Amino acid sequence: MYAEAVPDALQRYAGRIVDVDSHEMMPAQIWEDTFGEIAKPIADLIKSQPPRPNHASIPDYAGDVLPIEADSIFKIKGPICPGAVDMGRRLEVMDMMGIKSQLLFPTSIGLWGVAMAAAADDDKMMRLFGDTPAEGRAYGRKLIDAHNEWLVGVARASNRMKAIAPIYGDTIPELMDHARRLIDSGMAGIWIATGAPPAGVSPAHSDFDPFYAMLAEAKVALHFHIGGFGQFISTIEWRNAPAFEGFKWTSEISLDPWWLSAVHLSVQNFVATMVTGAVFDRHPDLYVCSQEHGAHWIGPLAHMLDIWHHNNHSLHEKEYTGGRMSKRLPMLPSEYIRRNVRVAPFDFEPVGEYLDKYRLDEVYCFASDYPHVEGGSDPFGKFTAQIERFGPEVMEKFFVKNGEVLFPR
Repeated sequence: MYAEAVPDALQRYAGRIVDVDSHEMMPAQIWEDTFGEIAKPIADLIKSQPPRPNHASIPDYAGDVLPIEADSIFKIKGPICPGAVDMGRRLEVMDMMGIKSQLLFPTSIGLWGVAMAAAADDDKMMRLFGDTPAEGRAYGRKLIDAHNEWLVGVARASNRMKAIAPIYGDTIPELMDHARRLIDSGMAGIWIATGAPPAGVSPAHSDFDPFYAMLAEAKVALHFHIGGFGQFISTIEWRNAPAFEGFKWTSEISLDPWWLSAVHLSVQNFVATMVTGAVFDRHPDLYVCSQEHGAHWIGPLAHMLDIWHHNNHSLHEKEYTGGRMSKRLPMLPSEYIRRNVRVAPFDFEPVGEYLDKYRLDEVYCFASDYPHVEGGSDPFGKFTAQIERFGPEVMEKFFVKNGEVLFPR
């Protein structure tokens, strides 16, 4: 069954493809058994809801038993997918997809934990598990801890499944302690929420340099996955209007127009802050990746920051982290983005148009989002249709080379 799901146009890359976004997706019926008593309140809530796409309640769940078949591997979604729960079977799924290695992000209690820990005060779910937003956030952090403990076991089981662990902290030393412990436990990447300055400090601040240096030395990337932008917009009242009601939504995304127009704003701001704050000049071996925010924003951001750079002609120098640096970045912002930033587009995005307008062919990476519905039913085919006309070099970058920097060896 090796590489049976890989179309002819990609067969040359079979066995080398890297996938920068996938998930475990356990049904709520097994959360308490898997993660402990801490999962019971959120599991009970999910089990009480009606089913919808990507929904985690499977009342008659029979286990990870569906056959692994090439013609359906991208079409069946949710907790019933082969390899959604059993990471041993996931390796067989990857073989069929011709995938060498895959980044694994939380769903289940981990994704809920990140969303709650980063939520705006008026988010309704903050009141579900506490009388105050602070209590809701505290519960979210406990969910993160329980899920990370499970991820450690995944990381130790296979060097092809690269687990990505969310962290939190009220101070930079606390963030560093969490990250160091998880890296030492085998985590391949660290995920932080982008909705507020981490630990209340600008991510461009030199106080973060030891944190970035630790990640770069360990060859562990920093990830910005969907789910942590809640406090960037301090209120979600913006979407409370009849025009935004009735649209399809899942545990991760909504298809209402307001959400789709705003979801990328926090990660765009975070990346811009790092670039313009010279983080990647000070840490050239640090990589960051954005998953499930779309890729439509990175080209315009690079273009806009280059305009800012071209019009900043100050030659005044100042002391900066032990050396001297001009207020003007030594390289174009777009050059730092090409070198240090990776972005995973959705399969429905016109990536070919992005390449026509902005190039940045070093930035875009393949992501299946398996087994989530947002990954689409034919990601190989759709991405190939967009990118193939740029030739084998760009194809290899998208499906193999660009993402490889995110995978510790």
